[in-house]
Amino acid sequence: MNIGSTMSPFDDIRALIKGAPQGDLAAEATARKRCEELMIPPQGLGRFNELAIWMAKWQGRNPPKVEEPLVAVFASSHGVAKYGVAPDPADATPRIVELLKTGQAATNHIAASAGAGMRVFEMAVEQPTKDLTEEPAMSQKECAATIAFGMEAVAEKPDLLALGETGVGGATAAAAVACALYGGNASYWVRAGDWITPDALDRRVDAVAKALQTHRGHLTDPLDILHRLGGREIAALVGAIVAARTQGIPVILDVFATTVAAAIVHAIEPGAADHCIAGHLSTEPAHPALLDRLGQKPLLDMGLRTTEGAGAAACIPLLRAACDAHAGIATVGDTGWRRC
Repeated sequence: MNIGSTMSPFDDIRALIKGAPQGDLAAEATARKRCEELMIPPQGLGRFNELAIWMAKWQGRNPPKVEEPLVAVFASSHGVAKYGVAPDPADATPRIVELLKTGQAATNHIAASAGAGMRVFEMAVEQPTKDLTEEPAMSQKECAATIAFGMEAVAEKPDLLALGETGVGGATAAAAVACALYGGNASYWVRAGDWITPDALDRRVDAVAKALQTHRGHLTDPLDILHRLGGREIAALVGAIVAARTQGIPVILDVFATTVAAAIVHAIEPGAADHCIAGHLSTEPAHPALLDRLGQKPLLDMGLRTTEGAGAAACIPLLRAACDAHAGIATVGDTGWRRC
């Protein structure tokens, strides 16, 4: 993508999202018909049937398969972290990245257990974004380039992409973006949780409120919201989601920040993030509200407090099982009789 070919750095990105290819309706219909003929009671597999049909639509094939899944984790640092808005210190991001790169983080082991590859995308973790309470976190040009960078997540052509992120201060940026997209007070999108102290919570609410005040009048366009209030990891996630759509790759979203990235894509063009599915329900209290706005129902709720793609990776075996069962269960045509 040539991000400099038009007057605004965002024009090409916006056009790509608005022109996102639709899912394969023929593959979807074929998968649905097969589900109706499987030798199980009607709706006997519940959501597994829905997942198989969804996978067929967005992979463009029936039966769908999960053979080359990939977990992609994007890492960035945030200028707003200097205010103590997170449990970890502002300089913790590089250490978290090192754990991921050396195979010592939870996500590495969950991904390996799921038979998935894993890539960690670092984005200047030693250089935080600008302080979003005072100025845009990124310039338009930097944001557009970061979106393009995120598209590299599909370079290896996985057949299923699980997305995650990490970065101290990222939850504050994600809350600010959600608030700008959907309205409400800062305290609605930044709520008390058992992992953040009351003082840090107050600082996070104040930071989001101040950021919205600073950028008022410039928050009508989703990509303007992203470059002013978001982080590099959210921008890269947007790129990964868009690229996956163009390449026919279903996407599993992790928790709050990855869902915010999908919300940006959806805000630009409703339906452009329909190839994404919510993997895990975060303990971030505002995550259910965000999922409701996207009409998403998470696959798992296991109380995970970590981000970094762990919850999304844990969903890969569920989708593989749905696809394998869909392809392997006997049909009415195979047996000559139908179960009630």
